[in-house]
Amino acid sequence: MARYASIGAALLVTMVLTRVLDQDVFGAYRKVWLVYAIVGPAFVNTLANTLYYRGKAGEGNIAISVNLMLGAVYGLITGLIGLVFAGFWASALNIPEFTDAFRMFSPYMALAVFAGIAEPLFITLKRKKWLVGYSVGYNIIEFCLIVIPFAMGLPIAQILLIMAIGPAIRSLIVIGVALQGMQQWPGWSAVKAELPVSLKYGWGIFLLTAVSLATVYTDKWVVGVFFDSDSLYAIYEIGAKKIPFVVALTSAVSAALVAEYAGDLKTGSFSGIVSEARKASARLSYLVVPGLCMLFVYAEEVLFLLFGGYSESAPIFRVYLLTILTQLVFPQSILLGVGRSDVNARFGVAELVFNLIFSIALVMSLGLIGPAIATLLGHVLFTLLLFRYCRRKYGIKSRSLIPGKEIASLLWMLPVVIAIGAGLKYGIMLVWPGFAVTAAIVAILSLYGVKAMKAEAA
Repeated sequence: MARYASIGAALLVTMVLTRVLDQDVFGAYRKVWLVYAIVGPAFVNTLANTLYYRGKAGEGNIAISVNLMLGAVYGLITGLIGLVFAGFWASALNIPEFTDAFRMFSPYMALAVFAGIAEPLFITLKRKKWLVGYSVGYNIIEFCLIVIPFAMGLPIAQILLIMAIGPAIRSLIVIGVALQGMQQWPGWSAVKAELPVSLKYGWGIFLLTAVSLATVYTDKWVVGVFFDSDSLYAIYEIGAKKIPFVVALTSAVSAALVAEYAGDLKTGSFSGIVSEARKASARLSYLVVPGLCMLFVYAEEVLFLLFGGYSESAPIFRVYLLTILTQLVFPQSILLGVGRSDVNARFGVAELVFNLIFSIALVMSLGLIGPAIATLLGHVLFTLLLFRYCRRKYGIKSRSLIPGKEIASLLWMLPVVIAIGAGLKYGIMLVWPGFAVTAAIVAILSLYGVKAMKAEAA
C-alpha cells in the first residue's frame, strides 16, 4: 500500500503535467530526472535491502544505526553528482540551457536518498501502519510542491529547488522515528563490526540496482542523446511506462520473499521460497496478464485517458507491456535471499551491455521504437541467465519457479480478451464501448482465476 501511494502520486503528477505543459517543456523536465533516476533509487534500494536483510539476520538496532549513517553518505554523494557534473549532464542530453536546473535539483537528490530508508526503517521497528500514513502524507505534500509551482508558471530551475522541501520534511520524520523507536543507540564497537558486513552486502545490491536501473533507462539516454527534440523525448518517456502499480506489486512480492525466507536459505532450505515464489507467480499472472492483453489492444485509449493524448507513444507502450511478463517470476529473490546479490549484478551488467549495443543499433535502423525493443530483449536475457544459474548452482529447475497447471485456466482467457477487445475496436469500430466491455471481462476473468486457484489449493 505504501509503494502504491508513491507510484500513484508519481502517476498523478505526470497526468497533470502532460496537460499543463507543452510537450517539449515536459520532455526537458523529464530529462533532468534521468541522472537521479539511476543513482538515487540505486542508493535507496541498497539501504532498503541491506536493512531488511541485516535487520533479520543480525541485530536490528545496530543495522538501523549503520544504515542511517550510510544513508547520509549516499545522499551526499548523489547530490554532488548532480551539482558538480551539472554542465556535463545538460550538454549530453541536448539541454545546455538547463545547467542551472541540474544544480538546483541536487538538494532534492541528496535528501531524497537519505529519506528513502523510511520503508525498511518502519518495517524493522514494527511500525507498518505508520508507514502507510507517512507515505500518503508525504506524497500529497510532494504532489503540491511540483504541480502548484508549475501551474504558477515558475521557472523549472526554481521549481526543482522548491521540491527539496518534500524530502527535507521526510528526512526529519525518519530521524524522529529512529530516535523514538530505537530508544538506545548501539555503541561504536558494535557499529564498527556491523559496518563492513552491511557495506559488503549493500555493495552487491548497489551494483545490481544501479545496473538494473541503467538498463531500464539506457533506452531513454539513447533517445535523449540521439534526438535533439525534447518533444520526441516526451513521446518516448510516456510510452516507456511499465504500468507502475504492477511494478510496485512485483517489487513488494520480491522483497517479501527475501524477508520471509532469508533465515531458511541460510540453512540451505530452498523448498519454502521455491513453492511460495511459484504460487506468487500464478496469482500475479491471473491478476495482471488479462489486463495486459486489454491494454495492448487499447493502448491509444489508455494513453489518452491518462495523459490527454500522446497516441504516438502507443507502439512503445505496447513493447513495454511485454517486459512486465519477465517480472512475474522470482529467481532473483532466491539469489538475494542467499546473499548472492553479486550474481544478480553480474547478469545485470550483461543485460546492460546487451541493451546499450542493441539500443544504439536499433535506434539507427528502426527509429524511436528501436530502444524499446532492445529493452524487451535485454529483460528476457537477464531472466534466462538467472534461471540457468539457479539450476546449475542450487539444483532449482526453471519449471519449479514457473507456474504450469496453476494457470491452465489463463490459457483460454487470453485469446478471449484479445479477440473481444480487437473485434469491438477494429471490427465494428466501437472503441469506447469496447474499452468498457473488455475492462469488465478482464475483471471477471481475473477474479475467476484467483478464486479457482484458491479452490485448488484448498
